[in-house]
Amino acid sequence: MKPRRVLNTIAGDKIYWSSSALVFDGSYFKIKQLQLGYTLPKSITKKVFIENLRAYVSLDDFFTFTSYPGLDPEIASRSGNNVGLDAGAYPTMRKMTFGLNVTF
Repeated sequence: MKPRRVLNTIAGDKIYWSSSALVFDGSYFKIKQLQLGYTLPKSITKKVFIENLRAYVSLDDFFTFTSYPGLDPEIASRSGNNVGLDAGAYPTMRKMTFGLNVTF
């Protein structure tokens, strides 16, 4: 006896897709941007003829706190006509930026 192909049955079942079987809690808390920096004291920078020197790192979309099983709960909220439907789009890209501000 061959096993039944469950995936094909579920994929074609309109009642399954329109039921609440695939509804998840999409609540989340996201830190959109976090920036940490340090400015060297003027007593040090004046010795090398620099008025101001600041180094920083910026983290964008790095931290999301959720129990949502998908890649990103924020994606499901901006799907055009299907608001709230997670169509498997790519999650928001995480970005890390390093910088140095120098004033002479």
